[in-house]
Amino acid sequence: MKYEKFKKMDKKDHSQVTRLLKQTTHLTAREWVIARLCADFKNAGGRSEMTWIGKNLPELVPFCNEPYSRQEVSNARASFKNKLERSGTTLFYSYYSGLISKKEMLDILEKITTNISVLLDMEDRDTCESHVEDVQGMMLEVLRRINAELDA
Repeated sequence: MKYEKFKKMDKKDHSQVTRLLKQTTHLTAREWVIARLCADFKNAGGRSEMTWIGKNLPELVPFCNEPYSRQEVSNARASFKNKLERSGTTLFYSYYSGLISKKEMLDILEKITTNISVLLDMEDRDTCESHVEDVQGMMLEVLRRINAELDA
């Protein structure tokens, strides 16, 4: 049983995937994979199947050779969430505090959407235009809220 979202990574090892991710994110292969699996494998109560994910990791992901304990899965997921929060804080603080201009922020958002397409491609997911537009719309809504706060 191979997890279909990572079949493009079949010939790569863990270090190579981390290097690819580091070109567009702060994530390691471990954090990325665990976050993806936790999002995709949830029980009827909506909770991630961390024990099952860890046990089946080598069968699910081609570049993961050893199973993880439930604690290792939980730690990787927590690390992912921590990096996500810090990255968002860095981005929006920079704009909110005037460290970057509106033009610079819009340029950054354009690069972010390009990077999202690269990541989705790595997961072997199609990047349809509506998904990109949805992400851009969400980011622009956040900017509108920040602008409204700055103008208040």
